[in-house]
Amino acid sequence: MANTRRYYYLDCIKIFAIIFVVFNHTNARGFFLFSQQMNSPLFYFYLLVSLICKVAVPLLFMVSGALLLNKKESLGVLWKKRILRYTIIVIVFSFIRYLFDLQYYNNWNSFTLLGFFRYIYAAPMEIPYWLLYTYLAALIMLPFLRALATKLSEQEFKYLIYLQLILTGILPIMQYVFRMGSVDLSVPFVSTDVIFYMLLGYYLHVRRPDIAANKSIVRTVWILAFLGLVITIAMVLYQFHLTHVLSEQSSQTFFMLFTVLPAGAIFLFFQNHEQKLKSRKQHLFINFFAPAVLGVYLLEEMYRILLLPVFTWLLPLVGSFIACWIWVLVVVSLAALTINVVRLIPPVKKYL
Repeated sequence: MANTRRYYYLDCIKIFAIIFVVFNHTNARGFFLFSQQMNSPLFYFYLLVSLICKVAVPLLFMVSGALLLNKKESLGVLWKKRILRYTIIVIVFSFIRYLFDLQYYNNWNSFTLLGFFRYIYAAPMEIPYWLLYTYLAALIMLPFLRALATKLSEQEFKYLIYLQLILTGILPIMQYVFRMGSVDLSVPFVSTDVIFYMLLGYYLHVRRPDIAANKSIVRTVWILAFLGLVITIAMVLYQFHLTHVLSEQSSQTFFMLFTVLPAGAIFLFFQNHEQKLKSRKQHLFINFFAPAVLGVYLLEEMYRILLLPVFTWLLPLVGSFIACWIWVLVVVSLAALTINVVRLIPPVKKYL
């Protein structure tokens, strides 16, 4: 039977993740601010915040795995309830984004339905909405992922995590330090992030929810997460030392090293607070933002463009970093408000 129980800690993880997803899209105004502040005493702080951003998408996949991989439903229900619904969402919001671009760039003369369907598959749409396409693929793969998740043993889950640390953490470092060039070693379920993190979310939520209460294990995960972040920072600086380049593209070469560690630590942190969250009588903050997370992702780029004057106005007053975070929080709040208002319409609430 499908588990319909609500978990407030999963809601909190989604809210945490979507805020950092939006910050991840602020480029040199916030996310890549460290690349312009090499001589600032806050350089390492800016870089650390940027690295933490990279746990946002894995956390969203972990929440999906926690909620979906333990459900039992027929293929018909899966396609009608999830895949078809999600496909409609992607098409509708892609069309809204298409119209927004035409209006913003004053390019209505190019409007055609054929142009829109080409737009869906082109970079202007694929880049900001890549997560939607990835998640849609994961939904199509759900029957296989559910079978895999339920059959894996405790030892096999641990093996999966160890392999992930080696393939996405240790191996890239060895490749770069020893000048090995590109080593294309891809192992399904391990180096494919969406699959791995959905399985990890299922493992921590369904198989081993007791881990969050084990202070010794959680402390070890946090220590390893800190060490992973330190090693990542060291590799970013080492690459800069060799290349003298710290551009937006080059600096991300090692950003995903050991991401599983801080992602797991943050997941366990919120999971450990489930009882406290559950015991509270008021959940206005969670109830406002959590149901709107998908909608925030769908709207955030358009709101970032429209609300850029907020950042511009604040920049000389509080500096780029603080101005950027205020801008991000305003974007998230207004996007969530928009979605909550739209969800008052019964047919819309069914899809969002």
